Amino acid sequence: MPADSVRTKRGTARFTPDAVRFEESFVGSLRSLSRDYWRSDSWSQRAVFVGYVFGLLYGVGWFVTTVASGDFGIIAIVVAVVLFLWLADFLRGFRSPDRIPLVDIESVTAVSGVKGLTRPRLVVTFTDDGAIRKRRVTLPSRYTEQGDAGYERAIAAFEQRGFEVTRGSA
Repeated sequence: MPADSVRTKRGTARFTPDAVRFEESFVGSLRSLSRDYWRSDSWSQRAVFVGYVFGLLYGVGWFVTTVASGDFGIIAIVVAVVLFLWLADFLRGFRSPDRIPLVDIESVTAVSGVKGLTRPRLVVTFTDDGAIRKRRVTLPSRYTEQGDAGYERAIAAFEQRGFEVTRGSA
């Protein structure tokens, strides 16, 4: 029996008979961090969670102090870089639909990522109004307890629905 859902970095990908639905949000990201790191039995996993929390607090503190000091040039540069990277992905055909009909999926590529540097992910290529689009599905880190197993489960979920999943490199 095929897997009905797959955990992602920001939530869940659920399969219905005719589509794959992505239930992802900022709150889903926080839940994943808590589930994968804080609730772990390993002290190193909990340390990663504490690092995420301190990193977020540092970022908010940096932003507040930068605004308070009136140094909007740095903020403008950061915003420009983020917009440039988003635009580059958009021009390459990447989109983030919440639902992709299974009949529209052209191919699925699995990338295991470089442990400690990039996360495992699937790239789903699909057609949307005659145009070829891509959807990046970022999976939980390979450092989590279910990381490698979750990666294989995500691949199996698509293969069980008749898709040939190409394994790519990082």
